[in-house]
Amino acid sequence: MSKIDELIAELCPEGVFFITLGDFVDFIGGHSFPAAEFNTEKRGLRVIRIGDVNSDNEGVFYDGEFPKKALVLDGDLLMSLSGDLNLITWSRGDSLLNQRVAKLVVNPEKSISRYVFHFLKLNLGALTDATSKSVVANLSMASLRSFKIPLPPLEVQREIVAILDKFTQLEAELEAELEARRSQYEHTRDQLLDFSGDLSSHPLGELIAALCPAVVEYKTLGELLETIPRGRRLTKSELPQGGSIPVFHGGLKPIGFTDQANTPAMTVMVINVGASAGNVGWSEKPFWCSDGCFALPHSNLILPKYLYYCASANQRFFVDKVRKAGIPTLAAASVLALGIPVPPLAVQREIVSILDKLDALVNDLTFGLPAEISARRKQYEHYRNKLLTFKELEAA
Repeated sequence: MSKIDELIAELCPEGVFFITLGDFVDFIGGHSFPAAEFNTEKRGLRVIRIGDVNSDNEGVFYDGEFPKKALVLDGDLLMSLSGDLNLITWSRGDSLLNQRVAKLVVNPEKSISRYVFHFLKLNLGALTDATSKSVVANLSMASLRSFKIPLPPLEVQREIVAILDKFTQLEAELEAELEARRSQYEHTRDQLLDFSGDLSSHPLGELIAALCPAVVEYKTLGELLETIPRGRRLTKSELPQGGSIPVFHGGLKPIGFTDQANTPAMTVMVINVGASAGNVGWSEKPFWCSDGCFALPHSNLILPKYLYYCASANQRFFVDKVRKAGIPTLAAASVLALGIPVPPLAVQREIVSILDKLDALVNDLTFGLPAEISARRKQYEHYRNKLLTFKELEAA
């Protein structure tokens, strides 16, 4: 029998009482700070807005007077009450709580803050169902206070928290390692695709010295591809049930499936319309290219996967050329204006081989760190569901 089983058998063998959050948690609402007085020069304290609850962005700051209750310290439990509900333990230094974000202050005689955190994380779906059905989802303080939670003895809560925190800590360590690997991948990619300086110092210097010792020519995509054929949009009636060919339009996720393709496998795509305009994608399989994305044609001078790495490394070039007025749109001429190095095919193959291995480590969900993070997250969710399920005791 595990320690948690022993504690439950000893302290609450018949079950536990389910208590409303309002009985042991104080909910402190955020202050309505004047947005006109926010600054991005980091004067004063950071303001925690709805979008900052689960974001690493720099945010905005406020250097005026504020009520004491609006102060947030590391370790405070915060919850967004509008949009996508989320819950975090704050860890980014002294800050200020803006409206529609709540601070949860747990009575330490009845519960542990991290226990409440794990239980509410498990039940974010149920809390979302309790939001108002307006254009933007809003969770009321009253709904939050009335939400019931099983409250086992503190000894049991501590053991549950110790187990679940081990999983979250391991996941955080893996995420940090993945971020480091991503930085390594981008650094290596940029080095491999830079032929502008002394070629003897290039990572593939020996191969380059044998094949192109003098210079590597740069060409625009217009010189390599001449033109980009426009895709064709499919109507809903042309998307049959059970189709297996993905259809791409204004994003890097399929909008549906059909039974025919107009673009071959191993093709680079650049989104040309909508919020994702300028983003670069890659398809190992044939697909249908709608008029919301460009499929870059194959060329005898350049390997398709090498072209993908060049294009994705220069995604900012495309994004900066998106016309922002009205519906964001990227013109074909802007894509064709990108200049890329065109070394011999043997050099391109070696670059692709190196980057494919690094890319798999940081992006392949069936391999490397992403797969390990996914497995640990599923393991955490399994134990969280098991550990936070209790038989309810009826009140006397």
